Amino acid sequence: MKKLFLVLLMVGVLLVTGAFTALAAEEINVIYMAQAAYQPNEIRDMADLFEELSGIKVNLEFVKYDEQHEKVVASAVAPIPTYDVFSLDLIWTAEFASKGFCVAIDDYMSPAVKEDIAPAIMDAFVFDGKTWAMPFLANFQLFFYNIDMIKKAGFDAAPKTLEEMVEQMEAIKAKGICKYPWTDSWNQKEGLTCEYVWLTGAFGGDTFDKDAKPIFNTGPGLKALEFMVMLLDKGLASPKSLTNDEPAARDDFIAGNAAFTSNWTFQYGSMNDPSISKVVGAGKMGLLPVAKDVLGKYTYDTASVSGFQGAAILANSKNKEAAWKYVRFITSPIVQRAYLTEMPVWTSVQTSAYAKTMDPVMDIKAEEIASVHHRPKVPPYPEVSSILQRYIHLALEGKMEPKAALDKAKTEIDAVMGL
Repeated sequence: MKKLFLVLLMVGVLLVTGAFTALAAEEINVIYMAQAAYQPNEIRDMADLFEELSGIKVNLEFVKYDEQHEKVVASAVAPIPTYDVFSLDLIWTAEFASKGFCVAIDDYMSPAVKEDIAPAIMDAFVFDGKTWAMPFLANFQLFFYNIDMIKKAGFDAAPKTLEEMVEQMEAIKAKGICKYPWTDSWNQKEGLTCEYVWLTGAFGGDTFDKDAKPIFNTGPGLKALEFMVMLLDKGLASPKSLTNDEPAARDDFIAGNAAFTSNWTFQYGSMNDPSISKVVGAGKMGLLPVAKDVLGKYTYDTASVSGFQGAAILANSKNKEAAWKYVRFITSPIVQRAYLTEMPVWTSVQTSAYAKTMDPVMDIKAEEIASVHHRPKVPPYPEVSSILQRYIHLALEGKMEPKAALDKAKTEIDAVMGL
C-alpha cells in the first residue's frame, strides 16, 4: 500500500512541480514544532518520501512550541547555522523578517500558487511587502460541543450566540449534567492570547487596529475578558482552565467532563477516536458562537483565531536550493491532499470532491477559516503577547479587575512598541 501511495505521490509531484534533480550528497536540517498539528510521525513520513524522490537527506528535530523560537534565533545568528528549514509561526513573521533571519520566497512562487491560497492565509506570512514563508499548516480554532448534554438540558441544538451558550451552560450545570460545562486552555501561555483574540472577535472587534496599535482595553476586548471572568465566577468554566493547555482542554472534553470548548482542528480526530474518547457520537464540531449584537457583522456569524504555520528557510542556510525543494514538496497540494488530518492551505484542495468525501466537516472548516482574526503582526510580538498573557491571567485569577488589567497591559505594550 505504501509503495502504491509512493508511486501516486511521485506522479502527482512530478505533474505539479516538475522533476526533482538530486543534489549529490546533499542534506538539510529541519526543526519542527511537536504540537497540536501534524504529528511527528506524519512529518517523518513526508520527509521519507521526499528523500526517496529527491535523494536529499532530511535530518529532523522536533521541539516543544516554547523552545523553537529560541533555537531558531540562535541558528539565525550563528556563523554556521544549525537549521536550514523551520516551521514559522505566523506571529514571528514580522520579527524574523525585520531582523533578516529568513529568506523572502516571492521569486520562487508563481502567480498561480498565490491565487490558490486564501488571502487570509497567505497574508499571515507577508511583511514589508514580501512573503517570508510558504503556508504549510492552516490551523485555527473551532467550536466543540456535547449534543447529548445539550439535549438532556432541554435544548434542541448547539448555541449560535454566546448568550445562548451561557443559557445552555447554566441549565446543564443546574440539572447536574456537568459540574463545569466549559473547559479551555487559559494557562499563562500563547494559547491564552489565542483564546482572547477569538473572543474579542466574537464581540465584534480586534485586539490591535489596522496600524498595529493596541485597542483591546475598551469595547470588544474588554467585553471578551469580562466574559471569561464571568464564566469562572459563575462556576461555568472549570478552574482547571487556568492551568490547562490545549491538549489538557481536549482531554477534559473527550472524557465527558465538559459540554463546550474551543480548540484547534486536532481535537476533531481525538474526539472521534473510540480508543481514547468517551464522547464518540455525542461530541460535535461547529462554528464558534458570537455575541448576539454581532450577528450579521460577519459573513458566517462566527469568529475564530488563526494559528497558521509556514515553512521558512534560514537566511544563513548554506543549502537554500535543497531547502526550497523540501519546502515545495511538503507544502504541495498533492501532499496536503494525502494528509487531510489537518486543513489544507490550498483552496483547490479544500473545495475538491475528494477532500469533502474524506472530510465530512470540510465545509464547516472552510467557513471558520474564512472568519479568523489574527494576533498582531508586530516585530516585538513575543514581548507583547507575554504582557497580554500576564495581565489577562491576573484578571482570570481574580487578582485584578478586567479593565485595570487591560489598561496596565496596554501601557506596558505601548512602551515596548515605542508608542
